[in-house]
Amino acid sequence: MGTFVKISIVSILVAYLAFKWTAPRFDPESLKGARVLVTGASTGIGEQMAYHYARFGAQIVITARREKVLQQVTEKCLSLGAQKALYIAADMASESDPDKVVDFALEKLGGLDYLVLNHIGPTPFAMWEGDMEHTRWLMK
Repeated sequence: MGTFVKISIVSILVAYLAFKWTAPRFDPESLKGARVLVTGASTGIGEQMAYHYARFGAQIVITARREKVLQQVTEKCLSLGAQKALYIAADMASESDPDKVVDFALEKLGGLDYLVLNHIGPTPFAMWEGDMEHTRWLMK
């Protein structure tokens, strides 16, 4: 086999592997019906994250301190296509509110698939794997 053929084969293989590794892997259908909790969702990044999940048809629970603003965000989430959009006014700096929020989300959604923790507070970085006690700890 000639040098040109070998280089061509290797080039094609490298191009194919590069395409496979860099090709988008996100499946929008994976968020349809997903159960999502977004904290700090009354404005800014948290609000926009709620809208993002809503466009994909997720079931969303949002929380922040200002109930009136949460009502408006919830209404917009529903208009954008959320399967379900609920809110609970809470202060994540409070001792009891994080538990209240998690319990509300579990009761209304039957579980959680995604957490968007957009409230301020120190937390070590780690992947969430569905542990509700760990979730309560993260929220505090």
